[in-house]
Amino acid sequence: MKKILSILCATAMCATSIVPVYAKSASSPNAAFDTFLQEDFKETMEDDYTTMHSYLSNPEQYGIQASDVKVTLGSISYTKEDKKELNATIKKLKKFKRSSLNQTQQEIYDEYVASNTLAKKQMQAKYRYLPNIWSSSNGIQSVLANYFANFDMYSEDDVKAFIKLLKDTDRYTDDAIAFSKKQAQQGTLCFDYNDVMETINTTIKNKDQNEIYNNASQEIDALQLSETKTNKYKEQVQKALDTDYFPAYQTMKTELKKLKSKNNKATPITKQKNGLAYYKLLVEQNAGTTKSPNAILFDLANGCDDMITQMQSYDSSSTEAKTNFSSANEIMEFLKTKYTQDYPEIQMPNYEIQNLPEEQTSDNVVAYYVEPPFDSNDTNRIRFNAVDYGGDVTSLDTYMTFAHEGIPGHMYQANYNHQHLTYPIQHCFSEIAFTEGFAMLAEEQALGYLDDQLVSSDAKDMQIINDKFSYYLPATFDLMIHLRKLSKSEFVDQMKDMYDEDTLKDMYDSFCYEPCMYLPYAYGWYQLDSLRDKVKKALGDSYDNIEFIDTLLKYGVINFDIIRKNVNTYIAQKTGTES
Repeated sequence: MKKILSILCATAMCATSIVPVYAKSASSPNAAFDTFLQEDFKETMEDDYTTMHSYLSNPEQYGIQASDVKVTLGSISYTKEDKKELNATIKKLKKFKRSSLNQTQQEIYDEYVASNTLAKKQMQAKYRYLPNIWSSSNGIQSVLANYFANFDMYSEDDVKAFIKLLKDTDRYTDDAIAFSKKQAQQGTLCFDYNDVMETINTTIKNKDQNEIYNNASQEIDALQLSETKTNKYKEQVQKALDTDYFPAYQTMKTELKKLKSKNNKATPITKQKNGLAYYKLLVEQNAGTTKSPNAILFDLANGCDDMITQMQSYDSSSTEAKTNFSSANEIMEFLKTKYTQDYPEIQMPNYEIQNLPEEQTSDNVVAYYVEPPFDSNDTNRIRFNAVDYGGDVTSLDTYMTFAHEGIPGHMYQANYNHQHLTYPIQHCFSEIAFTEGFAMLAEEQALGYLDDQLVSSDAKDMQIINDKFSYYLPATFDLMIHLRKLSKSEFVDQMKDMYDEDTLKDMYDSFCYEPCMYLPYAYGWYQLDSLRDKVKKALGDSYDNIEFIDTLLKYGVINFDIIRKNVNTYIAQKTGTES
């Protein structure tokens, strides 16, 4: 393959990263800020039931009366109340001087400011009808099924709430259709119609044997209620599925079919009015940094070129490497014995691997991790798409999938957070580039645990090179298509030496329907890889990967601008250059 940097970066500028100078921190916590964090957490949990239930198994422990929290699936878009609450939070934050906070509080403060500032920009009315709520990987048709199929019940009240939420599906779907009709009127409706319809049809087809009822039945049984109550609640679950949940999917099918003619063909979102400004906010959200999109494009294109150069130094004709694992559980048990070579040791949670039923499988999803509430000792779950990807558990891809979702990836990071973070609100922070980048780095580290006699060093290196290229390149294409507003024919013509026409057309459609889909994985990994290289270069033989990981994780899920500052501080401390 030829190098692509010259093609992709003709208009990209290399930006110098500027490390901000931060004031010294206070030696002890600011009591008023502690109070603010406690109150904001409580308000966040009380905002709606789904939020509270995702984070807490015992809300009363935090002064929250679950019975007072509204049980609803929420709204499709932000509301006036959402904007009002956000502005109130920003106003409260401005009252605190950063220098009056201790180190942990400053980290939280910085993440608050960054995430709230971004959210306020995204809530501008001019962007309201630009999002794709029918995303193939994370749209309503998939999110509802996954949410209900993984619903945990800690009390009888949760059973009642679950049934109420199922009944709310039709109202939520009606809101989604109304939103889509508004998009159709404004010319912003744009989603992969065939893929979404396939998901909806599969859900309807499997309504008589669905995972939602199976999971709910098991959860109700585990509560050990009376036989009368147990049977009553199961009957109510089935009735809600029959009268509300599955009819909602039929509504999706009927109404989206009516909108098919008004659904745009795959087109860069940047061609829409205000689309370029909105896309830049999407990039910031999915890359976890305020670096400009052009600078990110430059980085990833350079990364692609580097991977191509490295590919050319290996023998591409060698046979595919295999492991000797016989099951997914065996892979996880192996990883549990090895991760402490590179990661701080944690109290290992109980876990189980569950295969996805047919109605929840998708070519876009290999597996996903279901994080339990941070105040519980619930079993951690990994849902695996064995239908599409479970044919060969000896493949390196399968091994790395469980490193990504389990140990030392998502499951590890979540449980590190559960065991180390200071404030409950820290568990609510969401920076997808950090969490996905960390899991990609975990895949890379986990390859090193395999015996060289089983999987050679060259095979491991080639796997990493191919994987990086497989993420860097799509993310680069995405940026290129949207920033340059390329038509499909223009994109195919520019990249025709790399892939065949049909593949390029499929790529183009995917990136237009779901902007920034690869970016959290690609640029999250790229940034963590770059930071690790920087620390290794600075510390030489004294480099310690466990310390590096601890530096990344100790303040929770925060953005890369903050992480980069923390890594620079760590280097300064280790080298004695801290001012």
